[in-house]
Amino acid sequence: MAVAAEDGQAVLRVRDNGRGIEPDLLERVFDMFVQGRTPLKRVVGGLGIGLALARKIAELHGGQLEAASEGPGKGSEFTLRIQLAGGKRPEAEQRFEARPAVPGQRVLIVDDNQDAAATLDMLLRSLGYQTEVVHDGAAALAAAPRFRPDVVLLDIGMPGIDGYEVARRLRAMKRGRALRIIAVTGWGQEADRHRSREAGFDVHLVKPVEPRELLKVLDEKGRRTLH
Repeated sequence: MAVAAEDGQAVLRVRDNGRGIEPDLLERVFDMFVQGRTPLKRVVGGLGIGLALARKIAELHGGQLEAASEGPGKGSEFTLRIQLAGGKRPEAEQRFEARPAVPGQRVLIVDDNQDAAATLDMLLRSLGYQTEVVHDGAAALAAAPRFRPDVVLLDIGMPGIDGYEVARRLRAMKRGRALRIIAVTGWGQEADRHRSREAGFDVHLVKPVEPRELLKVLDEKGRRTLH
C-alpha cells in the first residue's frame, strides 16, 4: 500500500499478488455481481457487490476508484483518488456532490434481499444517515413505531405482507411528523407505478438504482412526487 499527494489529490494505491483480472473485465469488475471467470470456491467466493459499492461511495465524495492488472495470475492494483482540501475539482466532478445527511435523519430499509439491503445500509451510513434494516413486511411494521423513520426505502415484491400493504398500513399509523415512502423495487411497469401511487408511496425507483438518483430523492424534503 502506498499513499501520496498528486496534483491536489490524495492518492492511495493498494496492490496484491493474487489471481489478477482479465483485461476485458477491468471496467466490468466494478459492476454489480461481477466476479470474473474463475469458478467460485469458498476461498474466493463472494457476492460481487463490494467493488461496485466502493466505487460509488468514492464517486459520491468526488473521488475516483480504478483497477489495473497485467492479467490472470499477475495480481491487481486499485487506486483511490480523493481531492485534498482547497483543491479544485475537474468540472465533470463538480456536477454532483454528495450532500451530508440532514442531522438525525432516519431511514428504514425494507428488502427481503439481504444483500441489496446491506448495500443500501452501508452506503447511507457512510453518508451520515441513521439506518435500520429489516427483511419483511411484518418486521417493517413492527420497527416503524419504535425507530420512527423519516424515510422508508421499501421493496414491493416481498413474501407475506407485500410492499403495497406495508405502505398502506404505514400511512394509517398516527404519526407526529411526515413520512416519505420510497419504492426501491424490481417492479417497474406502469401498472406497478400506479399501484404504488395508490398505496401511498411518494416515489417509485426501479432497481438497480444509481446512488446519485437515490440521494437526490432523499434530499427532496416534504415533496410528494412519483417517478
